[in-house]
Amino acid sequence: MRQKKIMVAVLGVVLFAATACVGSPGASGNAFTFVSYGAGTYQNGQVSAWVDPYQQEKGVKITVDSPTDNAKMKVMTESGKVAWDAVDTDPFYARQYCGKYLEKIDVGALASSFPAGTLTACGVPDALFGVELMYNTKTYPKNPPTSLADFFDPVKFPGKRIINGNDPTSGIVEAALLGDGVAPAALYPLDVNRALKVYDRIKPDLTFATTYGQEQQAMVGNQADMALLVSSRAYSVLKSGGTFWKPVWDKVPVSWSDLVIPKGSPHKDLAQQFIQYASQPAQAARFASAAGVGPANTTAKATLDGLAQQVDPFSAAHKPDEVLMNADWWARNENNATTAWTKWMTG
Repeated sequence: MRQKKIMVAVLGVVLFAATACVGSPGASGNAFTFVSYGAGTYQNGQVSAWVDPYQQEKGVKITVDSPTDNAKMKVMTESGKVAWDAVDTDPFYARQYCGKYLEKIDVGALASSFPAGTLTACGVPDALFGVELMYNTKTYPKNPPTSLADFFDPVKFPGKRIINGNDPTSGIVEAALLGDGVAPAALYPLDVNRALKVYDRIKPDLTFATTYGQEQQAMVGNQADMALLVSSRAYSVLKSGGTFWKPVWDKVPVSWSDLVIPKGSPHKDLAQQFIQYASQPAQAARFASAAGVGPANTTAKATLDGLAQQVDPFSAAHKPDEVLMNADWWARNENNATTAWTKWMTG
């Protein structure tokens, strides 16, 4: 699933060299490369829901590469040596670099099938994520936390907290403000400094995981008492044996991933056809069911197992708690907000 890396001002020369050495896969006109975040429930779900059936139905060879790396994708485009065709990335990149580093995508009649404000000219939503508060029932067997405010209250609820510190754009900034009493309608523009002051309350008890996998492992290993994490990883926690973790249903910031086509993709027509296929209700539902994410196509009906249902923020019962993030604000302010977060986290 979606994973950002904060200090990514890295190794342009190395990336260029690596890119220059990679030829365009599938020299024929019947093959292309799809890029996602690496082996795991999320990418495996994309392969089973989209890649495998598409190859079988269309006779097209798809090479699956990973991980998604926006810096590498940018270098590919600038160098004119683009080896990727369809890429799963964050929605902010699609807004920042549409037409410059990304091709426009025509989804035709599907344009009205996505949540309002999520579809853009260069980015097609493929999965929805909610940032959930979860608590360890071994720590709080009685009188457990019941709101986001409780995550930031170390007096009432002492214990170790964990978040993915490498992804401030996932909704954890919004979660702090919502927990501090900011109304959903008043969230934007985000008061990042206020959010950091809210986190100051728990900083001595806060662990910053560097990946969602690390956060998941800490939770399953009983090394934390409360956590903020994306809903697809909440599902993975339960599947991995962490069934002693329970969700707290309060306001849930909702983000999403986009499918994009790098500018200069050698197989952009095939990539666009693939994205249209993946966005159909049946394929969107199949992916959501396999990966425990929310289907980006609003007409798709996912079939979730019992564990996924326990942490599903997109069910009818929890629909009123969803707070859709403002991707346009993040596209304009991501660098400054991320810099402020990093400085606070490491200071």
